[in-house]
Amino acid sequence: MPVQLEPIRPVKCTFSNCSASFNTEMEMKSHKKHAKDHDYCRKCDEDFDSFEDWCMHKAFRPDNHGNSCRICGEDIKSESGLRRHIKLAGRHPLNQKTECVGCGDRFFRASQFIEHLEFGHCADIPADQFQGHIVHKALITKLLDDSAAYSRFLQKVSHNCAAWDPEEGGGINLIDDNEALKVEVKAIQPELVRKSVKESASELLWPLLPSQAIKAGQKMNFGTSTFGKASLNSESATSTNIADILDPSVETQKTWKTGRTSEALFPNAKPTPVRDDRSVQNHDNQQKEELGLNMLSTRFWDPTSIEWDPERFRHPAIDRYVCPFVCERMFDIAADLDKHITTEHKIKSMKCPQCFKVFPSCAALVAHCENPVKKGCKIHEADDYGKFLNVLTGGFLSVREKTRPDHLNNPTIIIKNSETGFPESYRPPTVRYLQYEASKPADWKEPLEDNNYRIGGLP
Repeated sequence: MPVQLEPIRPVKCTFSNCSASFNTEMEMKSHKKHAKDHDYCRKCDEDFDSFEDWCMHKAFRPDNHGNSCRICGEDIKSESGLRRHIKLAGRHPLNQKTECVGCGDRFFRASQFIEHLEFGHCADIPADQFQGHIVHKALITKLLDDSAAYSRFLQKVSHNCAAWDPEEGGGINLIDDNEALKVEVKAIQPELVRKSVKESASELLWPLLPSQAIKAGQKMNFGTSTFGKASLNSESATSTNIADILDPSVETQKTWKTGRTSEALFPNAKPTPVRDDRSVQNHDNQQKEELGLNMLSTRFWDPTSIEWDPERFRHPAIDRYVCPFVCERMFDIAADLDKHITTEHKIKSMKCPQCFKVFPSCAALVAHCENPVKKGCKIHEADDYGKFLNVLTGGFLSVREKTRPDHLNNPTIIIKNSETGFPESYRPPTVRYLQYEASKPADWKEPLEDNNYRIGGLP
């Protein structure tokens, strides 16, 4: 039995990819309104090629659609409600694309990145190192906020430093200071280079720049005046023509267009010697010798770090090891201090300072901070939210506020005011969001030559 085709009705659908036809135009518009694959604006009676174009159309036509969301197309009554709809409801989250500073893996959420570090999924940053950074940040924050605790901490470190001799072999210098002053050192003599009159005359004037050389060639009249020694015999006179010095066609080409201007201007200058001691490592070592230990960039208290040295916390008078934290515990051997720090001072739970809810892991608290509206918390609106997040994650995560990428294209348009009837300018409201980015802690060290990463410590 042959297939019976429906006859083509007089009103055809205006979308090119649709073959439907209808008896009346009202039926055709109802079809476009309810069809899922048709992006049609009923109020303006306009067709659009994509859903994004339909949403942008509604956002830039407040006269017909009010405050419409340019992401989902939903109509909102007020401008503040529109911002709250996008920013707080969490309906339109953005992919963060946070890149791990260790292995380079990318994550769409900041909590996924922290979970990657906290539970040992990173091939280059072990979980105990991540935990050490968190404890280090908490310790530094506690010491900087409490002057009494900071003074007590310096006392613990100074007990051992006072009895420690940095000189190799120890002892004191037995050489008399007066004997050291008797060493005769000849003063460095300046180098004297005799120059001819022609060379001295040429150094009196700098070569002209290309733009100045054109003007100089038009205004100057190069004569035959000469510098040099006067002599009755013209053949033996030493002279220099000014035109040879100021000729723009010759000197400019030789000096400014050679690519080596400094060599042309200073042909007899000696190259600056390269100093081997100008490195970050040598600078840190020099600062350590002059100013002492830098608590911000070293984890000397952490038994899992290569900078761990329990002798720093040994009291020489009582021959016992003092805990560097505020607990004031003392131990007879270094192994007990090691075990005490790794077990007693390990952060096992974290609390949100805004809603006071306790979370079992750092990743759980970061996930709470990323989308706190579902639980009624506004931790992300705090003024020191960035500082809190940096301390919470041990320096591996930072945040800054930016305009949403889908709101960057926000031109001003002219619309007609429905109340006054006059045209006026209109710009849709923009919404900002929190961009989470991976950062390096203060004691981060770059990869070594053997492709191993070291967190903290000296290479």
